[in-house]
Amino acid sequence: MTYSTVLITHVVNDAVIEGFIPALLKSRHVPDSQLIIITDDKEAHMDALIATPLGAQISILECDVFNPLAIIDTLNNYHILPNLVFSNSDHLQAATAVVAEFFHLPSKDWRHCLVFKDKYLMRKQLHSAHLYQAGYQLLTAKDLHLENLSISFPLVAKPKQGVASMDVQLCMNKNELISYCQDFWQSKTLPILVESYVAGHLITLETLGDGERLVAVGGFEVTLTEPPHFVELDAVWNTPLCVQYRERCLSILQDIGVGLGVCHSEFIITLTGEVHLVEINYRSIGDGREFLLNDMAHYPWFDTIVRLHQGVSIAELEAEFGSLAISTHARIHYIVAPQSGTIRSAPASFKKQTQQSVIIHQPLKKQHQTIHITHSNKDYLSRLLAYSDCTNTMNDVLSDAIASLQWQFKS
Repeated sequence: MTYSTVLITHVVNDAVIEGFIPALLKSRHVPDSQLIIITDDKEAHMDALIATPLGAQISILECDVFNPLAIIDTLNNYHILPNLVFSNSDHLQAATAVVAEFFHLPSKDWRHCLVFKDKYLMRKQLHSAHLYQAGYQLLTAKDLHLENLSISFPLVAKPKQGVASMDVQLCMNKNELISYCQDFWQSKTLPILVESYVAGHLITLETLGDGERLVAVGGFEVTLTEPPHFVELDAVWNTPLCVQYRERCLSILQDIGVGLGVCHSEFIITLTGEVHLVEINYRSIGDGREFLLNDMAHYPWFDTIVRLHQGVSIAELEAEFGSLAISTHARIHYIVAPQSGTIRSAPASFKKQTQQSVIIHQPLKKQHQTIHITHSNKDYLSRLLAYSDCTNTMNDVLSDAIASLQWQFKS
């Protein structure tokens, strides 16, 4: 048997290629041991890694990564004994937890992973724990005419298991909901979760845990597009609202079972000060904000997450780094495509750094690429990341950068 570090992944993304793979390679107990990537898309991962200097230290195996038994069989068939099993994929947390538990390694509770990914099951668990007061209901295709709808309008409709704000919509009346269901079920078979619309401010809480102790790193206050869709436009780190409600949000996560590793959770703070848990994503925050945290933190973000999965405790990390809370002022702004069409010209990437601030522009789309509006974060053209010790300086450099960007389209 060969001892190896195992990464389970589904979709190629920057967090995996530029963040977690280097961290996992650094974490290996035996320097010449390999990192094993298990994926259901070997070709895409090979293409992504071929241009990096890391490829020689990595082996890629292919199987059904949604099936933990298939992953265990694959590891055993290749005589691989993992000393670390990790995934940053939303969809693969439960499967990864089962595999890690099978090999007697630090693992999340797979039951919690399953519940957190399923928005309906999470609502049920929150409701039974008296942590969720809004109305909610699950609809399947047989409910198309809504004869048994039990909650009042306005309501939000979304896939039971969804990501990236895809197919999330505010419906003001029965006709709008029927139209939404018809459109959704033309191409998908997933059940739809509908829940009462809760107005308020959206904040996130980023946490790290060792399975025994959970600590707050900080959070973003998020600006969304106007309904009926909910696309994130801007996020500011550690606003007064985030700080005010941090301990209450942390308590909710502890009560519902968030434990090992990193977790990105979203809450709505209502106009009357009630805290409403929207969703739990049992992985690192994404959309570029994971790299913003890595730059801001006084410790390496990706490496620290990996170390928690090696069994390092929060107390050990605090002894090394001090508090894991991140106090730098930071903001991320997304440039959203204004229309469908082909990009005629696109601004270049850049990074500008002074003694007071850092501003980074990261294009996500390229010249000649065709855009089809989805009303989700798939519509992002680029993102701007800024951080500084001074809020006013940060906002000024970000405003100047936004004004300088020129995207041109042809229909």
